[in-house]
Amino acid sequence: MKKTVREKLAEVTELPKDFVMNMPRITLLGNKEIEIDNYKGILEYNTDIIRLSANKKQIVITGDELVITGLELNTIFIGGNIFKIEFCKKYQKPLPSEIN
Repeated sequence: MKKTVREKLAEVTELPKDFVMNMPRITLLGNKEIEIDNYKGILEYNTDIIRLSANKKQIVITGDELVITGLELNTIFIGGNIFKIEFCKKYQKPLPSEIN
């Protein structure tokens, strides 16, 4: 895979890739706690699903009894029973021909 300019910059400067490339950094503690750095916003939140905006993707956390336990400037802390973490393309509105 060809390296991007940002990837090359991260290697040359020895800065963390997540910082240079503006990518989320995810830290898990078992399936009970998750910390996500560099997220952009909360798109959906209930006890079964938390959907976050991140650079050019969405991060979808599904589980049971999910709760946001903390928020910092660019970091979100989530607790509960985490079943799955997905990276999805950002939502695009369906074309008029795709409706119905």
